[in-house]
Amino acid sequence: MISPCISDCGNNGDFCPACGRTMKEKFEWKNGADEARQKQILQDSGSRLTQRDFEYWEEMYELKVAEKTREGNG
Repeated sequence: MISPCISDCGNNGDFCPACGRTMKEKFEWKNGADEARQKQILQDSGSRLTQRDFEYWEEMYELKVAEKTREGNG
């Protein structure tokens, strides 16, 4: 699964306002969380974002996935 990071990182003290993940979740993802855990992280992180922020993240993530898919097929 492609990382939910959209390279607009920050930390408001609790979570990244760009992807919604906590620092713990970022480390878990980077260190090989299994697919079930990754799906749970995505669900949890999305619930932390405002509707507007989630929509922005979703748009940027879709672009990232499309780009990674093109790179893999090129």
